[in-house]
Amino acid sequence: MKGAVDRLLKPLGLQARPQDPGPYWPRRRTDRIHHPFLFLLTPPGAGSTAIARHVAERADVAGLTPSFEGQRLVRGLMDVDQWCERKFVDYEAVLGAWSARIAEAERSRNRAFFLEKSPPHLVRHETLFAHFAEYRVAVSNRAPLTAVDAQLKRYHLPGYRGVPRDRVVRDLARLWIWRSTLLRTAIERHGYPLVTYERFRRDPDAILSAFGLETGRAPTEAAEDEAPAQVLMLSTGERRIVAETVAEVPDLLAFFGYAGED
Repeated sequence: MKGAVDRLLKPLGLQARPQDPGPYWPRRRTDRIHHPFLFLLTPPGAGSTAIARHVAERADVAGLTPSFEGQRLVRGLMDVDQWCERKFVDYEAVLGAWSARIAEAERSRNRAFFLEKSPPHLVRHETLFAHFAEYRVAVSNRAPLTAVDAQLKRYHLPGYRGVPRDRVVRDLARLWIWRSTLLRTAIERHGYPLVTYERFRRDPDAILSAFGLETGRAPTEAAEDEAPAQVLMLSTGERRIVAETVAEVPDLLAFFGYAGED
């Protein structure tokens, strides 16, 4: 019953964030995109923006937005239920908004690929990809400690207002397990190549190989500089919480090449 109600309400935008302008689902519609796309399946806090920028720096690639997250063009994709697997998504409206942005971008310059990395695609990527005539996929993940730390520092977590920080850390560690399980399933089911953020730091062009891209430009001086190591803001106790939580899934850690204390 709830799913049926959501299907009725979502197109009307009755549960949208009231401060967001514009229609819940854009009015322009299309059912397929023919321009080649690169999809990076990645959880939040996994360093995906640095990865996307490197790809755009080294190959003929652009993003639908500066953050390479097309979800930001569609109000309905930015709602509080964006990680719900049963969320109703009006794909024709999404593709319509993205097609309009592609046309706008190509008025100034044609691009071989557009790179898209909105993290919530992870829960509906198979349905989304069915609407693309040509696409390539790579997967990225990040070690639990640095991923949890990045989300605490960089993301506004309204659902945790007033919640003790140790509980927030534990919940984020559990989310790491859930999202990493989705990533592993995508890799095992479809054979998508994996480039962890740690591997990317050691060998930035590994992501180009994963996408099957040839480097068309030399990296700039800034791109050649290795990014500084992340300084963890987690306390000793919080690190222990993360380590103990992810220790429950040793096979998952081993799949991505991580140890519990990473």
